Amino acid sequence: MKLSEATLAWEHWRARRRFRRQLKAWGSSVLLVLVVLGLAFWGGFPRLDVGEKGEALAVKLGNPEGEDLPLKVSALPDPSMQAVMSAQRDTALTTVEETRPATPEPAAGPAPPAPASKTNPKPTPPKPADTAAQAKINPTPPAVPSPTPVVTEKVIRGVEKGNSSELILKPQGEKISQNAYWPVYLFMPLPAKLDAALLGRIPGSDLYSADERRALLLQFYTRGADGLTLSSDPGLPVRPALWSILEGAGYDVANADYKRNNVLKPVVITFRIGTPPTPTDNPELLEVTLDQSSGNTAVDEAVLYAFKKSTFANGTGQVAQGRYTYDFTGKK
Repeated sequence: MKLSEATLAWEHWRARRRFRRQLKAWGSSVLLVLVVLGLAFWGGFPRLDVGEKGEALAVKLGNPEGEDLPLKVSALPDPSMQAVMSAQRDTALTTVEETRPATPEPAAGPAPPAPASKTNPKPTPPKPADTAAQAKINPTPPAVPSPTPVVTEKVIRGVEKGNSSELILKPQGEKISQNAYWPVYLFMPLPAKLDAALLGRIPGSDLYSADERRALLLQFYTRGADGLTLSSDPGLPVRPALWSILEGAGYDVANADYKRNNVLKPVVITFRIGTPPTPTDNPELLEVTLDQSSGNTAVDEAVLYAFKKSTFANGTGQVAQGRYTYDFTGKK
């Protein structure tokens, strides 16, 4: 069977294309070998220098003629985060947890009977004989009491640095918990005045030397004839680092300035806990409301800031209720 001219032309075209591809592949391989041999004959490959161990690498951003910028990670982690983690490891907050029946809401009493009137006289009660006869004709089935859901609440009481706290979670306290807390005292307003001798008592830590911690404190305190004076507030995120330094140097945190110079009422916060999207997620903290102020705005801000950093677990399948009280006296 003879092939048509169109089929023969198609086969010849495919053969030419196959030959070109093979030729390109062989040519590329030969060229690569020649380049490698040429570099080896010329003096070897250039040395790739990445610097001494621990030295920062340099990268160019933008075009090749751009400025050399060091690419390095600081050896010192964020001081406020380290101070908070250290305080958590040292169990700054000692807690006692219990689950108890929630206090029931007061029930509404029975409605008073309507007074009798001339138009609607009071109905005459049936005679005992008539009642018994009616019961035989239409017996009433015994009433089955419906189970009353037991509402429980979890109570977590704690003490930290001369202050106390109480956290109440409901309606199913056994299925709700506080997974993580941030010590509240670490975010309180810093002392306005410090003894100058405190600088010499600042110890080093696992992460910082005494000189580094002293330098951090002096970024916000200035020296004077009467000691150290707070020159600027570092802000809530950085306060934990400074409180950690002061505490390590022997400052009496339980009797800090913000307590000595103010008569503080307990801070009361109410909130709700949402339902987590998945069992492994933390639920969202909802509707955090300051119900009672301490009387000092800066103290209120510190308590709210620390509390909002807490994480919870909610296995009730519904939005849970919570109440948090932070008292500036010891455990009662």
